Amino acid sequence: MTYTIGIDVGGTNVVAGLFDGDGVLLAKLKTPTEKSSGTEGFLDQLAGLARKLLSERGIAEGSLAAVGIGLPGFMNEKDGTVTAANLPLSGTPVAQLLSRKLGVPVAVQNDVRMIVYGETIRGAGAGYRHVLGLTLGTGMSAAFVTDGRIHTGAEGLAGEIGHVIMDGVQYTCGCGMTGCLETIASATGIARQAQDGLAAGRGGLLAERFPYPSSRGELTARDVWQAAVDGDDFALSIYRYTAEKLALALAPAVILLSPDVVIVGGGVAAAGDILFGPLREEVSRRVHPLYRERLRIVPGSLDDDAGLIGSAAYAQSLQSR
Repeated sequence: MTYTIGIDVGGTNVVAGLFDGDGVLLAKLKTPTEKSSGTEGFLDQLAGLARKLLSERGIAEGSLAAVGIGLPGFMNEKDGTVTAANLPLSGTPVAQLLSRKLGVPVAVQNDVRMIVYGETIRGAGAGYRHVLGLTLGTGMSAAFVTDGRIHTGAEGLAGEIGHVIMDGVQYTCGCGMTGCLETIASATGIARQAQDGLAAGRGGLLAERFPYPSSRGELTARDVWQAAVDGDDFALSIYRYTAEKLALALAPAVILLSPDVVIVGGGVAAAGDILFGPLREEVSRRVHPLYRERLRIVPGSLDDDAGLIGSAAYAQSLQSR
């Protein structure tokens, strides 16, 4: 039997999963992302995780068929290089270098594409031909899978709707622009909205739970969600505003791509109907009935395994072409 490894890389942690020939997840390892020792140290960490997964299961390295990796950053599909702001990668040919270390083919893609691909293969998008997926975490991005293939666009830049400029939004994004959608439609953005509202004098449960100034910086998106669950008007208004702005970008994407389903993943999606209710309502209001009547907007179903599943399946798919 041959095996495949999927690796999901984040700015904080790396998770690697071992899969058998049928795509069954056999084992996982998680470790803090190694960034302090530069590119070589980072790549050694990924290779080491792959070898450890095999050795802990008593599997010979020669049984490894391929490795797939989801990385946060920009993929240059012309030369196979990766540039990531939060990792020691700047025009780095990750697939080529890691393939030399492990002696097997390595496939590299954007992490959000791998998450959406995983949901398409085995999650909330299974059985659908055209899947549009979003992740709302520290930032936000999107990916489109149609008939089992990932749409990457010119220069591999498709899907970065988190960097659509929103009128009335004045936050500066990490990309350098002001008003990007992800500055509000993300876990970071939701917490920022709450912190700024409290600083402007908004009352309610959040003001009671995070008195100024000692603990306000500790407020997270989960705290906003909990206050919304408890009926706090200010917290609920943050989710409504976030959903309305997200719909401004999502509705044109629905019309342009005509997906069978839209999958929303990431930590913010755990808010459930507090987010999905106003999001579905606002997207429906903005699209033609021909789209509205068939469109489904649903949460992801694979949680943290989506990126592992997607990365491993993507590597397998490239080997079979």
